[in-house]
Amino acid sequence: MHVAVYCPLLCSLLFAAVGPRLAVRHLPPGVGMWTLSLGAGLSALASTWSLALLAGTLLDEVLPDITGRRFRDPVNDLVAITAVALLLVGLTRLVRSGLGRVRLHRELRRSCAHSRGPVVVLADQVPHAFAVPGGGGRVVVSQGMLTALRAAERRVLFAHERAHLREKHHWHSAAVAAAAALNPLLIPVRAASTHLCERCADESAAAEVGDRGLAASSLARAALATAAAPCGSPATRRGRAAQPLPLHYHHTGISARVVALQHGPVPGRPGLAAVLLGLACVAMIADVDATGDFLGLILGAVH
Repeated sequence: MHVAVYCPLLCSLLFAAVGPRLAVRHLPPGVGMWTLSLGAGLSALASTWSLALLAGTLLDEVLPDITGRRFRDPVNDLVAITAVALLLVGLTRLVRSGLGRVRLHRELRRSCAHSRGPVVVLADQVPHAFAVPGGGGRVVVSQGMLTALRAAERRVLFAHERAHLREKHHWHSAAVAAAAALNPLLIPVRAASTHLCERCADESAAAEVGDRGLAASSLARAALATAAAPCGSPATRRGRAAQPLPLHYHHTGISARVVALQHGPVPGRPGLAAVLLGLACVAMIADVDATGDFLGLILGAVH
């Protein structure tokens, strides 16, 4: 337990340091998205359990009074108290993140309540478009966005947003957000995960319309129209309110996404994905080892 209990924290740091860059640059969007979601989730669980084990060593203050036997504590009390504080902060951040996401989804669904179709058109001249999951899903687009795009480019837009709903990208966003809330070391993974969700939808839209150049021009035109739109209007604020979701067509990594669409798909590299997930697996294995040591300490004190 002297070493293994700290290993998940180190693995989380390594995953956050190298995982996002490698996933974005060297993995297909779908593979990279799943790799970051699974890796971040496992790393967060492993590091949280490590903190719980460290906090549990504070039992050395209680067990001697109960059993009359000394608890052989391998962890300094200051480290254990720090672990307790980090656990409380992480759980608080997790609850706040979850509640904020629930409120945001509820507000977005409420804004779509007046329309029964799969597409909601807002009478708003500021260009914005996003997907709202839940209840079958809705695609929300402003009149300004429809005006900014040609008919063929609108097909790309709608294909992109339908891909978000069909492939459940909001669950990937929620998983990474929860992981980053529990373990702040994983915060760098959030931006990369959002980017890969958008890249997945870009690739799906390009495949549906059968024209990668058209997909690139649609994205670029939407971004330019948004940049030229007046700031500070209520519509703009509504658009910004949806940005925490990875479902906003024209706000994330536009240049890199346009360049990617102008080139062929990224070749698969399963070995790289396995290496990144291997870091999370090492963290889980270290937790198993540390848990065994911790139980051994408890049983030794009890018996």
